Amino acid sequence: MLRADVTGTDVRPRYDYVEGIRALACLTVVLNHAVAEAFPILYRVEIPSVLSILQLWFAFGHHAVTAFIVVSGFCLGLPLAGGDFAKPVAFRQFMARRIARIVPPYYAALVISILICFTMFKYPAGMHFDFSAHPRPSDIAAHFLLIQNVFGTGQINYSLWSIATELQIYMLFPLLVALVRKRFGWIAAAVIALAAYGVSYFVMDTRLDRAAIHFVGAFIFGMAASWVSKSGHQVAQRLRAVTLWPFVFFGSLGGVAFWTQATPYAKYQTVQLAQDSIVMVAIAALLIACTTAKSPLRRVLELKPLVWIGERSYSLYLLHVPIQAALLKVAISTLDLTHTERLAFSLTVGFGILLGLTWVFHRVVEIPAMALSRGLRTHPALEKA
Repeated sequence: MLRADVTGTDVRPRYDYVEGIRALACLTVVLNHAVAEAFPILYRVEIPSVLSILQLWFAFGHHAVTAFIVVSGFCLGLPLAGGDFAKPVAFRQFMARRIARIVPPYYAALVISILICFTMFKYPAGMHFDFSAHPRPSDIAAHFLLIQNVFGTGQINYSLWSIATELQIYMLFPLLVALVRKRFGWIAAAVIALAAYGVSYFVMDTRLDRAAIHFVGAFIFGMAASWVSKSGHQVAQRLRAVTLWPFVFFGSLGGVAFWTQATPYAKYQTVQLAQDSIVMVAIAALLIACTTAKSPLRRVLELKPLVWIGERSYSLYLLHVPIQAALLKVAISTLDLTHTERLAFSLTVGFGILLGLTWVFHRVVEIPAMALSRGLRTHPALEKA
């Protein structure tokens, strides 16, 4: 159940239930985008009433990214939480290792996405991917500079905006570690989370909106969940002993689902920010609930198929949009599929091929990046930075 990985400072424990959460989050995103490609809003194609429940996934696809950020804060916080974040994090070493882990697979997926855009989507195909398939040189430059969450957002591969946001949030981690170990540090962290939310509110409907600045709060929620899960502090122990965490998780997600279903799609953007805060609470509660080895939730999340997907979730997330679109375009041109049949194809044959390509990408690209990141752990030029 426990495997070793590393952060910028220490050996990082990896738990199978965390991989299970990653898997469910990634599968939610994949389903969301499969629905978007099968019933493209750009072409005013509506989801049939019998499948109207799928409209929830337009919301939960975004919230799955929120879950990823909470999990990132949790995983990076775990090796330090047992000591109440007393050990400092060297910024240069930490960021060098994060970049080595994240950027090479990202660049590989970006090149694959660009090739698919220019070879298979020269002309509109009546798909959602048409919006991304004709990038300008400035859009390509923004993606290589990892500022695509502000410039060129949605172009080339419309899931990649979150990679820039996550890498930018990582730059705050050493500062947050230094902050929370001080007296009233968690109160200060809560103020930062609220401030990030305030900024997101004021930049709504501007270029900075997609930067998702409030995700700083999601990351802090993850760090707090790691502290509750591992710290020996009396407050953490008392919170850890609370048995209501599963109810908080299910109640929060259920509330978001009901709220989404009751909100007209045209007005959904106005409630998304508020819903994200509830999702942050839900995922933090789930992580704390899984601290107990006997937790039924933990046993479900540790199922081998979920763990297998979770271990490859980064590769799956990077590849799914262009591969899904390319496979569907071929299927449409050869089989003349209806919109409902397009969804069925993407979730069966298309998904199987996508998983196979994900496995290859993980082996060829992501595992070497992980090895590079581990090698930087003891690099002499970074150890004291």
